[in-house]
Amino acid sequence: MHPDRPDLGEASEAALARRAGLGDRAAYAELFSRLFPGSFRFALRMLDGDEALAEDAVQEAWVKAWRKLPDFRGGSKFSTWLFSIVTREALDVRRRTRPLAVDNDLLEPLTQRSTLAQGPSSDTDPHQALMARELWENLTLALSELPWRQRASWLLRELEDFSYDDIARVLDTTPTVVRGQLHRARRTLAIRMEQWR
Repeated sequence: MHPDRPDLGEASEAALARRAGLGDRAAYAELFSRLFPGSFRFALRMLDGDEALAEDAVQEAWVKAWRKLPDFRGGSKFSTWLFSIVTREALDVRRRTRPLAVDNDLLEPLTQRSTLAQGPSSDTDPHQALMARELWENLTLALSELPWRQRASWLLRELEDFSYDDIARVLDTTPTVVRGQLHRARRTLAIRMEQWR
């Protein structure tokens, strides 16, 4: 480590974005290591579990972010700005491809902050493991049937822990619209997931 450069792992997202905007590739690599998993999870869910399409969308978003980073002024968090680019790329990919029928083999359990979402551990009761898998498959299917903005709002709020203001920036709308989208998404999901209560 260079004596004049603090450890990048301890730098804030804003500091890393400023440094990356000045051409610091190590700072951008640190941002990538922190934010790529969430951006990929988000794109994967928005593209109905199609890993190839999600990889394309996220890769293109990160390339665009690198190119546009000198123009990033910090009016929002870097992650909010990045997710708005990922959202546009995923939407472009979705428009270019026809929707496919849902194939249960393509569905993956959602990764949430809870231990249940991490999937059943090896010491979990097989019956509980099966129930957990069925729950996540049904939730994934229910999410795939939501309109685009409702799904994006729900995923960003519930899984990525974005604020209403940050979601509004990502989706280029207002916090009031986000609240409405979330309300409708939650109501629809509650109906679809009624059997799991």
